Amino acid sequence: MATVDVKTAALILDRALIEATPIEDEIASIITTVLKGTHKTYRYILVNALLAKATNQEVDALSLQKGDGKGGKFDARSLCHKVLVPFEKLKLPGCLGDSNEPFLNKPARFVSLSMSNAVRAGKDRETLENLIKVLSHITTSEDAYNYLKSAMVVLISNHDDYLKKFAIGDALIDVSEFSQLVLDYIYKITVHSMEGEVCPLIVAELEQLYLGKDFKVVPHKVNESGSSSKEVGDIDVFDTEGTLVNAIEVKDKSFSVQDVLHAISKFRQANLASSLFVYGKNVTFNEDDVYHTLKAIGREGHYCCLISILNYAKLRISDLKTVTVRDFVDGLLKFSKVINANDDTICVIKDIAAQIF
Repeated sequence: MATVDVKTAALILDRALIEATPIEDEIASIITTVLKGTHKTYRYILVNALLAKATNQEVDALSLQKGDGKGGKFDARSLCHKVLVPFEKLKLPGCLGDSNEPFLNKPARFVSLSMSNAVRAGKDRETLENLIKVLSHITTSEDAYNYLKSAMVVLISNHDDYLKKFAIGDALIDVSEFSQLVLDYIYKITVHSMEGEVCPLIVAELEQLYLGKDFKVVPHKVNESGSSSKEVGDIDVFDTEGTLVNAIEVKDKSFSVQDVLHAISKFRQANLASSLFVYGKNVTFNEDDVYHTLKAIGREGHYCCLISILNYAKLRISDLKTVTVRDFVDGLLKFSKVINANDDTICVIKDIAAQIF
């Protein structure tokens, strides 16, 4: 088994960023295609393999698992999670895909890169083929480092694009100082569910504006709340000491009494005496059953406020007195980063802002 010293690899990665230099040949062109492509996991695999080969020439760059049975096998997952992921977050956020554990995804779970790996036909299969072609071509540490420097040019560009994705133009600066415009914006954007991402982003931003800097509002990736032992609702609220003070469930699809009971059971387990359950425009539910259930639970000591997204927004905007579209949309984009929102969701956030004006 080939070893890759993580401290040495980290130094090489930092140096490659400083010395970023493009190469103009077929291999570099393929590297650019992969790094500009839509398959995030393959981006991590490619740069991770270049780094490993640049650090130790004995590495088999096609290896994905330390148990792949080949002489050049190495622990690709550890290298990626200990070196590449922290590098991305500190130096070039978003350049590869902003993933915390990319090697847990299915394409990285094979023992090595091979055309026999299960992969979707079309672009994904083409990307796998490109990876194999590139990494089979690179046989020395010197070549690996040179192509790593060339890859850095692309990653810098990806980073710049990532920052632009979460920013809006100056057109909203001087004409947005009316709270009504924020409500108009919310009316428009809540028509779109975007796989359930829009409503939680709205609630998170309004809650943060309402509570101020003394509290930290943390929305979770849609459909993944509770994946961590520290997560309670779709949105959790913490005080300055990191203590959970509130949790909010947000539904933008039809729900049942069982969904309400499940949410409240989590809130009660977290010792919360009250909570919010916000629902979007795109939902239906049995009002008699749900309100009867909430009434019974309220008499047991936990008060859960069930409220529509529009009524919630009106209430919070009234509390805020003045809030600008600029600040509001900036906040939505910042929280989009937190939940790693889909590109389509980010486009809708910006498009609706443009429609307002």
